[in-house]
Amino acid sequence: MNTLLKQRLHYLTLSFVCILCSTFTFGQNSETENTPSLLLGQGDQLSRIKKELAAGNTELVAALKKIVEEADAALEQPIVNVVAEGALPPSGDAHDYFSYSPYWWPDPENPNGPYIWRDGVTNPDRSTSDVSRLEAMNKAVTSLVPAWYFTGEEKYAERAVQQIRAWYLDPETRMNPNFRYGQKRRGHDYNSSGGILESNRMDWVVDCAILLDDFSGWTNKDKTALRRWFGELATWMVESPEGIEEAMQPNNHGAWYNQHLILFSLYGEKPEIARAHLERMPARIFGQVFIDGRQPQELIRTNALSYSIYGARALVGVARLGRHLNFDLFAYRSTEGRSIRLAIDYITPFILGEEEWPGSQIRPLRTGRANELYWNAALGFQEREFATILHKLPGDQLPSPIVQLLDPLPKGW
Repeated sequence: MNTLLKQRLHYLTLSFVCILCSTFTFGQNSETENTPSLLLGQGDQLSRIKKELAAGNTELVAALKKIVEEADAALEQPIVNVVAEGALPPSGDAHDYFSYSPYWWPDPENPNGPYIWRDGVTNPDRSTSDVSRLEAMNKAVTSLVPAWYFTGEEKYAERAVQQIRAWYLDPETRMNPNFRYGQKRRGHDYNSSGGILESNRMDWVVDCAILLDDFSGWTNKDKTALRRWFGELATWMVESPEGIEEAMQPNNHGAWYNQHLILFSLYGEKPEIARAHLERMPARIFGQVFIDGRQPQELIRTNALSYSIYGARALVGVARLGRHLNFDLFAYRSTEGRSIRLAIDYITPFILGEEEWPGSQIRPLRTGRANELYWNAALGFQEREFATILHKLPGDQLPSPIVQLLDPLPKGW
């Protein structure tokens, strides 16, 4: 990199810090005494993060810079909703979420017949369905809200409120609270329970909505309606055939089902649902994790290491949510030693490259899958050991900007 380019990049970074410090004064002055009761993140750490941003913490400033860039881009993009375009779901109701399963492709021997499964190979045709709009909604809200919260610029919050209302609340455009037609397979009448997995695009939207409780443009009516929507989704997840089937899956699907269900139940003011499923989690851990730490159901996949990380991430996520209801799943250990820690310990030497992975892995391992695992494990187990492993990972060791800002590690970790 030539000297002139280095100087320009340095100047841009310094300029952003100066802008941040000037806008942060507003954020400090407008801060209420209330600590946001975040569910995924840590509301009690946000004042510390604001102070570290004002002091110029390099990593946090870079994370907020990325958030603000994405928020500025979101201001220029149209508001998305579930009814605007695309094929209608089998119900004929445009308000029902509809997407195609990622690993299902045309059959070369029967091109006009039902699609067939090619595990680990994503069909680009999937992007023509509602999943692309759901992802756009998620990206907009999860950049706009933190941009507002940490800079105080209300244009970001105003746009976030418009987007949330369009996706969840406005009668003309709202999504019905179900994933009945998620991950449909062309040529198959069967509704895939795996469509529920796509609700992960709503996880951080929940915490963003909680942050908006301090924004005057987000009304009590909005808040009540959104909590009701997620409560209805949680009810659908436990009562529908698709939800019942997904809950029974012995792999990462079942674990992520629990993570999403517990999160949505807590926000949707249905703690009894969350509590019932947390009580079943020891059986889930026992069934998902073998006595040496392997997750057998993930080892049959073509990207077995990625899915082993994915499954462990779900278990950690459930355990962290369990703390809101005083469940300590991090301490659970069966008589044979099956536990969340064991699942993480098994895959760690393979992730670090200390041992050769014995299973299939047809795609390069994405660092982002591993760094969020160890970040969450450090916070969940409250042990620095996992943060130390995080810093040993090849490539980018930091999770997404919203995680860095709303769910930070202890200072110095």
